[in-house]
Amino acid sequence: METQFGFGPSGRDPYELVIGAHWPEGLGPPLEDGIAPTNIDGIGFKWVALSQDGVYRTLRRMRNPVAVDKMDIKVPPGGGMGAGGFPVDYVQQLVLTKDPNALGAGELKVTHIIAPLQVKLYAASLLKSAGVSLGSTFEVPTWGAGCRQSITYESTGIVSIGGGPPPPILNKCDVVANQIIPVDLGHVPLDQFKKLNDTSPPKHFEIALSNCAVNARPTISFRDKATPPNTDKTVLRLSAPGGQKLAKGFGIIMTREDGTRERIAYGDPGVAKKYEMTLDKSSRTAKLPLSAQYIRTGSDAEVDAGYAGGSAEFTFTFP
Repeated sequence: METQFGFGPSGRDPYELVIGAHWPEGLGPPLEDGIAPTNIDGIGFKWVALSQDGVYRTLRRMRNPVAVDKMDIKVPPGGGMGAGGFPVDYVQQLVLTKDPNALGAGELKVTHIIAPLQVKLYAASLLKSAGVSLGSTFEVPTWGAGCRQSITYESTGIVSIGGGPPPPILNKCDVVANQIIPVDLGHVPLDQFKKLNDTSPPKHFEIALSNCAVNARPTISFRDKATPPNTDKTVLRLSAPGGQKLAKGFGIIMTREDGTRERIAYGDPGVAKKYEMTLDKSSRTAKLPLSAQYIRTGSDAEVDAGYAGGSAEFTFTFP
């Protein structure tokens, strides 16, 4: 934000332009650490000014504004009129004020401050002898035309300065398109499957997403790529490359390894069951640990050795 100003002869006393800002007292609740509540419970909003000394100064609730920047007003040699401009960098920040797991589902958007709050920005010409230092508060002058300017922002205006849509609270992770996770179940002899529903040793693997937003709640659904799929929605139908003999009397099951030991069910997108992934906030990753294994599904007369492949397609959803 830039302040444009003009000035006339000021005599011998040097002046400076002081830029100040604050959340004025008398409106709304107290603001802890300068954080204002928004329309999203658990997401706060703050203003920060970057001063010329390299310090970020948070705007706080106080009676008078805090000096966030300043510059000397240089009178042209011999006096006369003058003009200038002074840019100040203000930064708006969204702040998490509660456990991210307690945030609402879906994509969230901060649109306004919920309390009757104001942010006021000032530009004032003050005598240098007043000794205003960066980070200190100062009295806004009320005398003389053109000796101060102020801008007040409220509610929605506080958030949408600069135009554009309200800032979204993202709820997604990075997804690698066409990701393939091969799982080798190995060569298992038929004599390990002595009866119906006997299984091979489980092979552990996981599906993971990275760079997850704090509000991400990803789920996964699965579809059996075989045509037609198995009548038992928890068993993948076997398939084999062209020319390969296909094993008979077997299928493949996948099981959650996060303590539930639930068998994964398959179905078409939009219909299949969705499984929640576990979000690690420190590493910003989401994971679903799984295991896969062969399962006998046929009678003694139906069982036959051969190639035993299977393929499942997985789809991520960010509710």
